[in-house]
Amino acid sequence: MSKVFDRLPGFDVLNRRQLMALAGGAAIAAAFPGLARADDPSITLWHGWTGADNTTALNGVIDIFNKAGAGAQVQPTGYDWDTLFSKWVVSSAAGKAPDLVLFHITELPQFASKGMLRPIDDIIATTKLDLTAVPDAGRQAVTYDGKLYAVPLDVHPLALYYNVDMVKEAGLDPDKPPKTGDEFLEWAKKLTVKDASGKVTRYGFELPNTWATARWTWFSLIYQYGGTFLDDKGLAAVDSEASHKAMQFLVDLIKVHGVTNPEVGGNKGEDAFASKQVAMKFIGPWEVNLRLAQKMNFMTAPLPVIGQKPAAWANAHCMSVSKQRSDANVGPDGIFMKWFFDNFAVPATTVGIIPQNKAARESKDFTGTAQYPYYKAFIEELPYVVFEPLIPQYLSVFSFDKPTPLVTNLQAALSGSKSVDEALKDMKEGLDTQLSKKG
Repeated sequence: MSKVFDRLPGFDVLNRRQLMALAGGAAIAAAFPGLARADDPSITLWHGWTGADNTTALNGVIDIFNKAGAGAQVQPTGYDWDTLFSKWVVSSAAGKAPDLVLFHITELPQFASKGMLRPIDDIIATTKLDLTAVPDAGRQAVTYDGKLYAVPLDVHPLALYYNVDMVKEAGLDPDKPPKTGDEFLEWAKKLTVKDASGKVTRYGFELPNTWATARWTWFSLIYQYGGTFLDDKGLAAVDSEASHKAMQFLVDLIKVHGVTNPEVGGNKGEDAFASKQVAMKFIGPWEVNLRLAQKMNFMTAPLPVIGQKPAAWANAHCMSVSKQRSDANVGPDGIFMKWFFDNFAVPATTVGIIPQNKAARESKDFTGTAQYPYYKAFIEELPYVVFEPLIPQYLSVFSFDKPTPLVTNLQAALSGSKSVDEALKDMKEGLDTQLSKKG
């Protein structure tokens, strides 16, 4: 087992009684008779943490739980996100859904509206899982139609990464990262390097149009400029003035200022930050571990306020109970969910995400790590993170790997094949068609 899990206090001595006590075991046994079975029930858990480090982190924690004898044996299975969602739908229809599923909170409304999730208000009450330790946005995000449907686990916002050596070479102070749009643009220009022929050999900023970072950046700027992604009727507000300003800022970085190139980096197996093709980028906390492993001299900072107010795109993971034909496993499900929520500091550190549970976030298992100095920028953003809309159509609007009106028109604007006005007009038309469907 990875040594990272050695930091979890008491895991080698926890027994069934102790874990039952942590989860309110006596109350659970009374409320859920299935827990009283002599044999340890098997709990199936499906998730999308398929990266090597992510899977190691999750499996390692689950292995500790299983060996502690907590009244259940959790069996995890990982899939890429789109495969996870499609298999989950099929298995639910066949009455063979997994007991637990770990996914993004933005996808919750779609599965709750399909009747694939079991409300967990009773589990939360019985286990005494403390959701008051979770920020308001996290609690609201796992509530659908007035009922709780998931345990919020983490939040992972977008923030700024920058190469310290390059910053110093450009005569900038790495301890004073850009906080405004003007300061960001100044850094991006000074960090862009050209050879004697005028060819750019290093861009100040990475903005690939082949992966979701461009979308996340644009989404953040919409809210920084005072806009929203949806209007009060639930239709796309991407034709708003705020959306135009956000998109134009990104296009100008390419066409006017020449500090980025959408063909550099992104989803082509190319690590432009590590190969020194770019000096800055916006990405989530999950990249901290990669940069530390590469021994890069980098720092992180909150997103610069390019618009009128701070805002940063974020998503989060949560854990839900699939709707089953019986509640036989609900008690063990509750024990594991509470245990995982309470002891989330180490998997969060390993995966590169920020615990929603304040106690986990402020524990030594999180703050005492080599990663924590880099995670502090993301924690600073928690008061103003913005999630993508919690709508039943989420997976069709924000698909991970399929062409959508949002992605194709964003790429068209960044590549210059459409003007900003044309791209946003066509995007709104396509989005409104998707949003008019049930999901």
